[in-house]
Amino acid sequence: MNYDSLCMGCMQEIGDAQECPHCGFSKEAMQLAPKLPFRTLIGGRYLVGRVLLSGGDGVTYMGFDCERHVNVTIREFLPEQHILREADHTDVRVKRGSELLYRDGLNAFLELFRKLARVRSLHAVIPVLDILEENGTAYAISEYVETMSLRDFLLKSRTGTLSFEQTKTLLMPVVSTMSQLHEMGIFHGAISPNTLRLGRDGKIRITEFMIPDARAMGSALEAELTPGYAAIEQYSRNTEIGAWTDVYAFGAVTYRMIVGSTPPEALERVTNDKLLIPAKIAEELPAYVVSAIQNALAIEPKYRTKSIDEYREELSGSPKLIESTKAAAAAAAHAKTSEEEEKERKRKEQMRKEILRKEEQTKILIISFCVCLALGLLGLGIYLFVTREPADANANVPDTEQVNAQDELVDVPDFKGQSYQRISEDEVLNERFHFIVSYDYSKDIEEGFILSQGTEAGKKLPKGSDLKITVSKGIEYVTLPDVSGMQYDKAVETLVSAGFKCTKVVKENDGSHTADIVIATTPVHGKEYEKGKEIFVQVWGEAPTEAPTGIGAWMPGIFE
Repeated sequence: MNYDSLCMGCMQEIGDAQECPHCGFSKEAMQLAPKLPFRTLIGGRYLVGRVLLSGGDGVTYMGFDCERHVNVTIREFLPEQHILREADHTDVRVKRGSELLYRDGLNAFLELFRKLARVRSLHAVIPVLDILEENGTAYAISEYVETMSLRDFLLKSRTGTLSFEQTKTLLMPVVSTMSQLHEMGIFHGAISPNTLRLGRDGKIRITEFMIPDARAMGSALEAELTPGYAAIEQYSRNTEIGAWTDVYAFGAVTYRMIVGSTPPEALERVTNDKLLIPAKIAEELPAYVVSAIQNALAIEPKYRTKSIDEYREELSGSPKLIESTKAAAAAAAHAKTSEEEEKERKRKEQMRKEILRKEEQTKILIISFCVCLALGLLGLGIYLFVTREPADANANVPDTEQVNAQDELVDVPDFKGQSYQRISEDEVLNERFHFIVSYDYSKDIEEGFILSQGTEAGKKLPKGSDLKITVSKGIEYVTLPDVSGMQYDKAVETLVSAGFKCTKVVKENDGSHTADIVIATTPVHGKEYEKGKEIFVQVWGEAPTEAPTGIGAWMPGIFE
């Protein structure tokens, strides 16, 4: 194939035409540094086209897979404020002073897309096909899926809004996917009608994944935040970002789809929170939906819905919601009771301290009396000794062996990290101490060496005292049980109880399998592995369904 005849805008053949008849992109257009020049070949395979998205931690290009002859997208790690790239060059040079930041960001970029590559069967995530390190940076190659933003989809609708049922139909699969991503430690941080994109199949995809530093103000990268959809914690470097951050964004997206306007920016709502669902719209919604949106859009994270799963349940009117509401009311009542109990406890504690103080004074008086009495008796004894009759010269002298001498004290050495075998064979040490030995597993201390001791090194003990030591049994290995054929939740329970960590890997279902049933594990069952090892549990995904009911009826010809 003659790649010179490809349009760098859409990667379609245009021959000698100077302007693409498909997308209107000009052949004379140039891509300015630090973006890669047109027709740069990545990994000897992927052809670089025009920039589709720029900002945050890098740049996304239109691309072409020269082996499979299909369009792809190419995401390049390129924090522009920290790098240099000359025109017509591909190598990235890191600015002086940015070396550590760049290295950490690059590692975070690779980790993020490696995780995404493992969930390529999730329908709401565009599959990551390849990850490469080249030109002093890294690239993530993904499938190219023709989509339109949820924002454009809503703007093209007659009213700019959707009904709750339509909203639920579109959003629920995405919310479920986000829950699985959260289980893997992937938090998006920029869910909005711009990053949620609708495909021709009527399904929404989550796009524009970036490393965490690109989703918070105050980091060394230029933050990519969308006003109205970014939570308050993203405007400060000192607050933690997590699942609750994406919950806020999904609440804002739900609000936009149903109400038709973007919620006020979080910073504005801190001082003047007027976020309300208009009465006319609220009257048409189930009460639990209004409550779910309000809970998700709570300004302070501590008052916000904590997880995507909770938000999905609240938005669905799950019975768990009723229980959680009752629990919240009970908790509030308990909190009030607890406050009263705390006051009573403090009052009683004060009384106890007063009683102890008086008892202490009484003890001091008693001790003083006893000391005076002892001194009196001692004086009497001395008087009687001086005035007594002379003793017999042959009176027996006390045997010095019968006098109680102070027990001999020995220093306690630092036994941690030493060989127990050597200590057990040391006659001097076994004369000084009586070792009481226990055993425990350890990843850090080799088998047969001492993990800990009961008495700290440097202290003194009477010679022959008991001294507890714990000896390492080395790494604990556990046989991996067979969980194939089980429901995923039951399989996780079995594996965790055996001492393993679990990561879910979803395989595409052609409709002939039951969703969430375990296919196999990696590594294979029946063998011994280190306790705590991560086990990849492969399960069948949801059976394919038709495009969400009614999309064609809502907006016929939307992609035309």
